[in-house]
Amino acid sequence: MESPKRITISGYYGFGNLGDEAILESLVTSLRDRFGEEPEIVVLSNNPERTEKIHGEMAANRWNPVVVFRTLKNSGVLISGGGGLLQDRTSSTSFWYYLTLLYLARILSVPTYLFGQGIGPIKKKYNELLLRGATSGIKGFHVRDDRSAKLLRSFGVGDDKIIVGDDLAFLLSGNGAHRDEYLNSPDKEIVGAALRNDVEGRSDVLRAVSSGLDMLYKKFDVNVVLFSTNSLSDEDINTDLQVSTEAPCKIIDVDHLSSAQLVEMMGGLDLVIAGRLHALIFSLLSVTPVQGISYDPKMDILIEELNDLDEDNNFSIWQPDNLINATEYLSDLETIYQERKELKEKVSGAKKEITRRAENKLGAALNWIEEELSGEGKTK
Repeated sequence: MESPKRITISGYYGFGNLGDEAILESLVTSLRDRFGEEPEIVVLSNNPERTEKIHGEMAANRWNPVVVFRTLKNSGVLISGGGGLLQDRTSSTSFWYYLTLLYLARILSVPTYLFGQGIGPIKKKYNELLLRGATSGIKGFHVRDDRSAKLLRSFGVGDDKIIVGDDLAFLLSGNGAHRDEYLNSPDKEIVGAALRNDVEGRSDVLRAVSSGLDMLYKKFDVNVVLFSTNSLSDEDINTDLQVSTEAPCKIIDVDHLSSAQLVEMMGGLDLVIAGRLHALIFSLLSVTPVQGISYDPKMDILIEELNDLDEDNNFSIWQPDNLINATEYLSDLETIYQERKELKEKVSGAKKEITRRAENKLGAALNWIEEELSGEGKTK
């Protein structure tokens, strides 16, 4: 019989999204640091072979219902997380997949916890009812923002079951790689852009960012690199941006890099225009000045939290519908570039504080898992 102390982890893993892979890496590392090698960890993955190779843990095909059933049936704990799994803004189909796992775990009497998740937004009423039903069977929620906690409370979840932490990617550690392994222009300042292809107001974003890159190139003779934390999804916008700007742009293929290696690469940049949440997080981890282009409230929430850490912080984020007239945007981008050395110190301070907070909050959530593995959780 397989070990009852197995921990099964579900999430958006094995799809090549470096943000989600960073979450998994941080979660697995934290579990191993706390519990050692004894608990068996199995990751439900779109690409089990690649997941096993990258993360060094067992993986199972998330699309095979028999495999998923057997994996959960022989598990002592299910950890669902992290990221924005329980929302229907991007897809109800994905939302239903993760709900199905939660309901299946309940049927099989597998204790279930949510780690590092941003819950919502939920647009469809029947999806809200399904989520409300699922949450009643979950033993603990480690969420990454107050908005998620507020939604859970509206479902009747008690505060004793909620820990408001941070995105688990903030716990990602570097691997000591050097910038020259990825970037070929150490003689000039380098500006990077990592935009999201399906952002609302895409044409306005392209127009403003291309104008910004042109301005930085003409005024300061910078080099420009384009990349993404989810390269396959953002390939088109990188190509369109390369075509629409007069600045020489190099598109960097980062598919072969781990999340930690991408952070190390970004440490060689002097400024990043970030259009994805984890491009923003990786900028902070690499201590690189950053300007955000929002596509979701979760980016706005993070910037607000960073600015609340210190009264001198003024991290910048732009809504696509504010880029129609790009004059103020260009002025903001130029200011960030000119003040990049001072901003680097602010980024470093914010990184230290939010990483410390993330470690403490995740540590509290891991206490739940420790109770389950020791058998104490069954009495509660």
